[in-house]
Amino acid sequence: MSYNPLDPAVTSNPYPHYAQLRANEPVKWLDMMQGFAVSRWDDVEAVLSDGKTFSSAQFWPALLGEYDPVPEVQPMISLDPPGHVRIRKLANKAFVPSRVGALSDRIRSVTHELIDDIFAKHGGEGEFDFVWEFSGLFPVSVIAEVLGVDIARRVDFKNWVDDLLAAGNRAAYGPERLAEIDKSSQAIRAYFEQVYDERSANPGDDLISGFIQAEVNGERLTRSEVLNMAILLLIGGVETTTNLLGITFAHLKTHPDIAAAIWADPTRIPALLEEMLRFDGPVQMLFRHTTCDTELAGIAIPKGSLVLPLLGSANHDERKFDRSEELVLDRNPKEIMSFGQGPHFCLGSYLSRMEAKSALEILTARFESIEAIGETVKWSDSYFARGPKSLPVRFKAR
Repeated sequence: MSYNPLDPAVTSNPYPHYAQLRANEPVKWLDMMQGFAVSRWDDVEAVLSDGKTFSSAQFWPALLGEYDPVPEVQPMISLDPPGHVRIRKLANKAFVPSRVGALSDRIRSVTHELIDDIFAKHGGEGEFDFVWEFSGLFPVSVIAEVLGVDIARRVDFKNWVDDLLAAGNRAAYGPERLAEIDKSSQAIRAYFEQVYDERSANPGDDLISGFIQAEVNGERLTRSEVLNMAILLLIGGVETTTNLLGITFAHLKTHPDIAAAIWADPTRIPALLEEMLRFDGPVQMLFRHTTCDTELAGIAIPKGSLVLPLLGSANHDERKFDRSEELVLDRNPKEIMSFGQGPHFCLGSYLSRMEAKSALEILTARFESIEAIGETVKWSDSYFARGPKSLPVRFKAR
């Protein structure tokens, strides 16, 4: 069994491939990626914790390549300390628990609105696409409010984000798919250029206005830095929660005992989400580059090499977790790799957890049942982000 992250058969279920890597080649050179895949927990943690040896500076270029909508500046995700700290301090203001907690009512109202729309369209029982009628619209509605962008464009936002993340697979695509990705890259840039001009002329209390007006050590963010930050936060705000919810319902289909337990006792939802983040996380890998010659698990890695810490594999490492390949509702993992580690730990992790918890609580309260239809799930083609492209479900309202 060979590990090729560009192969759709691998992206649909990478975990058997990860297991083989951990057992036989914990640090493996991948020709198709021109980089080293790192699969064991301790080694992944070492890479993410050592920003001096394993730099983030090429993260965004490695993921998006020529389809980066704002290529003239590095996004926060690609900045190493100390430059990273300046931008992150600004972004942190949007995601401190007190500010996120203030969104709680809006998160719940968005959930109810989407469920009302489903009932209005499909009645009290029937079928709908969970991704395109709920999980894909729910978090984008929340992050749109945070950023101060037009919620009516939320389907566009979802499509643009999907296409940008698909750029990671650009080596495997033909001209038609690449043209779609390029079109989305240009569209998202044009949209936020317009928003920037509007907020510059008429600032509000939204995050983009805050970025435009903010000063750090007497300096303001440049136009490109604001555009970059807004697009990065849109991507993070859309993709993680969308995929976490889609993944959860995909696996509840194959774990009916866990579904029954959650419906019977919704207080177990936080435990389910933590285990789901471990078992099948929405982000599968990250990108680092070595700043010097180094060694990992006995493998020499030259300076300037691409290193791919596999978060999804680390979360399945049998050295870290008992029954690591099983979904165990009450596992309550104390540590998971799903939001990264070190200086680039995902600052939206609190928001994503809160969104998913609120959504599941309301879904279990308003639906007697929701069950995925069909034997197979159509997974996204991205090896970086993982989640269902679509998820037809059968439902019955309470």
